[in-house]
Amino acid sequence: MDLGLGSDVTVLVLFSCHCFSHSFQWDERPRHAIPAHEIYYDGKGRRVLDPQRYELSRRFLRHIVSNLSNRHITVADEKQPNFVTLEQMNADGTTSLYAIFFEVKKDNSRRRRLMLRVQSAYVLDHGLTRDVR
Repeated sequence: MDLGLGSDVTVLVLFSCHCFSHSFQWDERPRHAIPAHEIYYDGKGRRVLDPQRYELSRRFLRHIVSNLSNRHITVADEKQPNFVTLEQMNADGTTSLYAIFFEVKKDNSRRRRLMLRVQSAYVLDHGLTRDVR
């Protein structure tokens, strides 16, 4: 990627399991009723496969991230810092607000490389609120 700095920069993109899973607390089923193949362990904790997040990430996330340089990006949290870009879409064709939260850091182990980590991606059921901005 050419950032106008006189040389190319490599961007390594990583996707968190939050792009396709949700917390147990957001699942309507009792914990014992969730099939083992729907439980994902990310090294820190267990999460549940979210069919909507999975389908949206599979269909749209790669294209959105590949085109970040052409998208409107907002600072979501200055303390972390992380960013958000929004898309109007839904897996079934209806319109919803799909939020992609990510962070970008310089790779300390390699020159001219940035690490872009997609932290989460999901439909904002209640629009963009102060808590997710």
